[in-house]
Amino acid sequence: MKLKSQMQLAGLLISLFATVQPALASSWTLDKVVSLTRHGVRPQTNTDKLNKATNLNWPSFDVADGNLTGHGYAGMLQQGAYMLAQWQEQGLKVSNHCPSEDQFFLWSSPSPRIKATGKAIADGMFPGCGVMPLSVSGENGPLFELYDLGEAHPDKNVMKKQIMERMGTPEQAAAHYKESVDLLRNTVCAKDKPSCEFLDKPWGVKFKESGKPQLKGPGEFGATIGETIRLQYSDNMPIADVAFGHGVDAKSVKALMAMHAAQYHLALDTPEFAAHSGSLLMRQILSALTAGTHLAKQWPGDARLERPLVMLLGHDTNIAEIQTMLGLEWELPDYPANDIPPGATLSFARFHKAGSDKEFVRVRFEARTLDQWRSLSPLNDQQPLPHQDLNVAGCESTDVGVLCPLDTVVKRASQLLVKDGLQLALFQTK
Repeated sequence: MKLKSQMQLAGLLISLFATVQPALASSWTLDKVVSLTRHGVRPQTNTDKLNKATNLNWPSFDVADGNLTGHGYAGMLQQGAYMLAQWQEQGLKVSNHCPSEDQFFLWSSPSPRIKATGKAIADGMFPGCGVMPLSVSGENGPLFELYDLGEAHPDKNVMKKQIMERMGTPEQAAAHYKESVDLLRNTVCAKDKPSCEFLDKPWGVKFKESGKPQLKGPGEFGATIGETIRLQYSDNMPIADVAFGHGVDAKSVKALMAMHAAQYHLALDTPEFAAHSGSLLMRQILSALTAGTHLAKQWPGDARLERPLVMLLGHDTNIAEIQTMLGLEWELPDYPANDIPPGATLSFARFHKAGSDKEFVRVRFEARTLDQWRSLSPLNDQQPLPHQDLNVAGCESTDVGVLCPLDTVVKRASQLLVKDGLQLALFQTK
């Protein structure tokens, strides 16, 4: 970790526990949280591919491709402390003074950057306690990489139909994204030698060996490039290096993320893919969320999911799957619609009201802005994580956010469920 990141981390540790001010008393009490979080800031996953695609040498980060950066660790440590303090104030009975294991369950993808993110969150929530997230051994796990295990079986013809209905013809897609393609060409493509041939190829869709859909044409490498530029800015890379000097501020970075947004909207927000790749994960969320309620028998699961705080740590793809199954949409400051930034969290917070036996759920997506990431600015009541709540028929606005009846959330979340992966062992660490 570079000196800059060490100094930032030290400053964060000093102020961690003064970030959230006491809130006014509420009639609502939080008794359960189930959250799904993306990893923190990382470098691009394959610098050589970017170099070859653009015929330029992309700047390097201070860690190897794909790993969590020191800046990313510091940000997730800070975010962990902030989120737990928020939940505690709303009534969640989880201590940050080395709580017993029956109060929380942290389960991570086995990906190194995601396990490191889980460690950062745990260090922020439970400082000095040495809490480590648990995960399966091996490269992939059923909850977060079901398609890589060959256990998700979406129909490619159905997926292609759903994607092309949104995309239109290749010509229509090319016309729609022309300005974004031109901007990318003028920003990241070598001018004096052949480069960025992918920008001239027709739009379309293809499928990886795993069955995961991926755009063809400008969206194929364009999505990776947009994500990389966002990561450069978020990691506080010198502006001269962010998009080769073109990522001067959050607005310009957002404009360069159009191909990345297209990958989410056109490829990943596909019901057939989300259902087969995300149902196993959604079932665990529902099992955790309904534990101890009248719906518990309908959603049996691992006993550890019954604990007050259940945190699942995975990929942006996982959040996209659950988002699609819920029909939840958002647009947070600095980002394209439905973008899933580093550290983004989709949480299911279960509340009850004094004198009532009904359970309500706040489904919330929240994430730092680009500038909050870049500066690692304190997270507190004055500078909170921007968020958006699920708000459908039957939900109500309260002083703790938009709350929906538990039955409503469960019904909405279970509409696309399929049985892929049900035979697999999910939470074995060996």
